[in-house]
Amino acid sequence: MRKNELDEIDKKIIENILRGKTQAEIAEMVGVTLRTVQNRIKALEEQGYLIKMKEGYWVANYQKIGLNMLAVILIDLDVDSKTRIDEIIEHFKKLDFVENIFEIVGSQFDLCMIVRYKDVEEYRRERRKFMEWMSKRGIKINHLHTYLASRTHKDHRRTIIP
Repeated sequence: MRKNELDEIDKKIIENILRGKTQAEIAEMVGVTLRTVQNRIKALEEQGYLIKMKEGYWVANYQKIGLNMLAVILIDLDVDSKTRIDEIIEHFKKLDFVENIFEIVGSQFDLCMIVRYKDVEEYRRERRKFMEWMSKRGIKINHLHTYLASRTHKDHRRTIIP
């Protein structure tokens, strides 16, 4: 790792930490020693790419690693395409940049997704692919609304069970 710049090994370490892999598993997958992984993780923490939550558990600083564009996408399917919602959901579940998928009731929209992109260009590229995928399958959309988050003020998952 060069100062404030990720190399391919750093990226693979971060990706595998986010997948829940152990340091030993990461070392084997990346083809380096366990000590190298430990040293790299420490350096990634010091540089602010990883945030240590507790021993052996880290989260990524998405802004620092360059994945800071968060989007909320709302989809209103054509009445004839609503019967294929499960097929659409299964497609989105396979895409790494899709963080959450919600099926909505009580709204004109059928689906809501929380998506994380590197930049507007990645958003455009992936949107084009999605529209082509839908078109090839004869799935029609009435409305597609995308809202980009300008700043994250809280990133949290509920921890209290009532």
